[in-house]
Amino acid sequence: MKDGLRGKWMIGLFVLLAVIIATAGCTAANKTLKVGIESNFRPFTYTEGGESKGFEVELWQAISQEANLKYELVPMEQSELNKAVQAGKIDLAIAGMTVNKARKDNFVFSDPYFQTGLVILTQADSPIKGKDDLANKVIATKTGSTAYTFAGGITGIKEVRGYPDISEAYDQLKNKSVDAVIFDERNVHDFQQNGGEGKVKIAGEVLNKESYAIIAKKRSKYIGRINQAIGKVVKDGTYETLYGKWFGGKPAKLPGK
Repeated sequence: MKDGLRGKWMIGLFVLLAVIIATAGCTAANKTLKVGIESNFRPFTYTEGGESKGFEVELWQAISQEANLKYELVPMEQSELNKAVQAGKIDLAIAGMTVNKARKDNFVFSDPYFQTGLVILTQADSPIKGKDDLANKVIATKTGSTAYTFAGGITGIKEVRGYPDISEAYDQLKNKSVDAVIFDERNVHDFQQNGGEGKVKIAGEVLNKESYAIIAKKRSKYIGRINQAIGKVVKDGTYETLYGKWFGGKPAKLPGK
C-alpha cells in the first residue's frame, strides 16, 4: 500500500515539475526583450522624428525575426548602455559595442557582425596627415569610447577632450576649437558627407581594427540563438543587402568569414 502511495506521489511530482518547466519555457518565449540602441550614432543607430533608424536597427530586425525574439528598442546615450545591461534594465544592446577585454570581463558578446576602425578627422586646411602629426595637438572624441582610450595612448598628445555626444566633438572641430577628432570610420564618413559642409577631411589611414557585437549579461540564454540568426542573415544575403543600403558597396569581409 505504501509503495503504491509512494509511486503515485512520485508521478504527481514529475507532472508538477513538467508543468513548471513548460510554463517557464512559455514565459521565456513570450518575453519582450528590451534592446538598447544608441540615440545618435549614425548610420548605425539613431533616433529621428521619434523613429529608430540605422543599419543596426534593421540588422537587429532581421536577427530577431530569425531567432523568433520579441523586443522593444530602448534608445539611450552610449555611456548609459553598459550600466543598463548590468543592472538588468535592458536585456541586450546593439550599439557599436567594440569587442575588447575590458567588456568581456563584464558581458557576453555575440559573434561579431561588423568590422571597422578609428580614423582622424581634421579641418580641411589642416597640415595633419596622420597619427605622427598629432603631437601637441588637442583631440576631441566621445567620452567612454574606445576612441577616447586610443587617443589618450598616443604619444605627445596635448589634450584629449571627451564629449557625451560625438556631434559635440564635430562641432568643436568645425569651430576650430580642437585640432582633430578621432572616432569610428563609418560615423566619421557620415558626418563628413552630411554635416561637414566641406570644412573637414579624413587624415591618413585607418588607425586600428575593431569589431562590433551585441552584448548581454553573463550567462545570457539568448546569445546562442542570436549567433545562429547572425549566421543565417549572412548566408541568405540579408546582411549584404543592408550593408549596401547604409554604407554603399559590399563589405570587404562578411561576418564569420
